[in-house]
Parts: sequence; C-alpha cells; structure tokens
Amino acid sequence: MAKRRQQIIGAAIDVGSNSVHMLVARIGTPQTVARRGLGVLDDRSQLLGLGEVVDLHARIPLDQRRQILTSIAEYLVLARANGATQLTLIATEPLRRAANGAEVAAEVTAVTGIPLHVINVRTEAQLTFLGVIGGLLPAEPLVVVDIGGGSTEVSVHRPGMPMALVPLPIGSARLTRGTVEHDPPTAGELDRLHHAVEDAVRDQPVRSWAPGERPRAIFVGGTATNLARLGRLTRAGLADDRRTLARLTAAEVVEHFGVRPQRAVQLAAGAAIVDVLLARFELDEALVSDASLRDGAIIAAARFGDAWPQRLSELFG
Repeated sequence: MAKRRQQIIGAAIDVGSNSVHMLVARIGTPQTVARRGLGVLDDRSQLLGLGEVVDLHARIPLDQRRQILTSIAEYLVLARANGATQLTLIATEPLRRAANGAEVAAEVTAVTGIPLHVINVRTEAQLTFLGVIGGLLPAEPLVVVDIGGGSTEVSVHRPGMPMALVPLPIGSARLTRGTVEHDPPTAGELDRLHHAVEDAVRDQPVRSWAPGERPRAIFVGGTATNLARLGRLTRAGLADDRRTLARLTAAEVVEHFGVRPQRAVQLAAGAAIVDVLLARFELDEALVSDASLRDGAIIAAARFGDAWPQRLSELFG
C-alpha cells in the first residue's frame, strides 16, 4: 500500500493593530486548499493594542517592543511544537506607521533568525484575498474586505482583470477611539461613526455591476467575525445591530452573544464600516470568513518559499 504523502505544516505570525496572531496549519495540494482551506492546527492571538500605542507615541516604545519579541518567541515555540517547518513573520499597519518600525523589524529578525516582513497595503490585501480563496482565483466576481484595527482594505476581483485595491484609513479600533466615549455608544456617537466611514469612502467610486456580474462580498478580521455573532450581515440586519449596540453595554454584548471582550467595544464601528461599504458597492449582504492574511501567507510561502514577497503578484496574473 502506498504511503500517504506527508503534508507540509506552515505557520504565520502577524503583528497587527489590535493583536499579535498566530496560525499553524497543514498545507494540502492547491486543489485541496481551494476546496477545503488549510488544515488548522492552532490559531490564537494576544491583544497588544499597538495601533493605539503608535497613535499616542508615533513609535513603538521599549515595553511594547519587548512584548512583541516575547509574543513572537512564544508563538515560534508553539509553531515548532506543532511540527511547523515553514515559518513566516509579517507585520502590518502599526509597524508601517511607527517611526521605528524598521528598527523593530530588524530587532525581531536578529533575535529570531527569521525575517519580519513589514508588508505594504497591497501585499496585505493580496495575502488576505489569497487566504479567503484558498489560493485559486474564482471564476466569478468577488469582493473581499479586511476590517483591521487601524485600517480597512477592500479587494475587488473581476475575472480577466487586475485585482483592484481600495485602501481606507479607517479601522474598528481607531474609529472607536476617535468617536466613542460612552458604553453603550450614544445615538450621536453612532451617527458620527457612520459619517466618518462615509467621509473615508467619499472619494471612492460607486461600484456598479452589469447584469449577472453582481459579486459575493466576504468580510474578514476579528471585528467582522465577532459582529456576525449578532446576526447575518445584511443591510436590515445591520440596522438591527445598531439598535442592539445602542441598548447593550459591551459587557452585556459579551454575555448575550459570546463576543470577545476586546472586540465588543469595537462592534459599533465595525457595523458602520460594513453597512457603508455594502451601500457603496450596491450589495445587500455579505458573508464572513475566518480566513485571513495568515492563511494567505502560509499559502504564498508554500508556493514560492522565501521569495514569496517578490513573487506574490504572480498569483494574480
């Protein structure tokens, strides 16, 4: 009897605005991954709130630098214990903005021996899209929206055309910090959240779709997945969510819906982002995926090895 082919195990660690995340997963064939996704072995995160730190200091202070190093070192131990041989480290919005972001990345690389890639917005969007689709471009239009703590990236795929990227300088954590002071948020604060998102997308073109071309929309990120615990992401459902979030405190939202505490306070901002973007794209509803840029990073590294940052665009034609 032929031996079953041993699957490679990959790990991706992502330093983001809210948290440091780790995903460890088995990597199947491209066709298997496209159908079923990666075989997740471990998926966890640690809240650091680096986006807020950079907002306050414009850099990453020593204490937070130590926390980043500690978190990554702990995750590398866990990843290797799960059998990961392909290890990818990435950082996004907070290290892009921090005055000493390159210095922090170099420090992580020196200590771990693994490059920490501070990726740009396009690479972040491409990795997220890649993770959602499992590595194979779909034959139909698809919009993927990644709501982060400090920014939001919208990727629009039309078959036969280059992927369009719409980066937005708004995220659930940053929008909450700048707008919400009460728990639950007041009616005025909810209105200001909505207006802030509308202002952010005002210069973006309204997307019109030809008959039969209307795409699926998939939202990813911790805010989106936790918001979906309140109900389906439809325009009507989001109106109900707004009423719910105006009535319940963050602690009550956690109790009633099983939302993670650190995400509960950001749900009103997340609901505003989803609602405005659905309206902008003339869509009535969206799906939610647990896949992320970490899935995409594992897939990209499996395809291209250490050269994935230079060759990633090949997957998008």
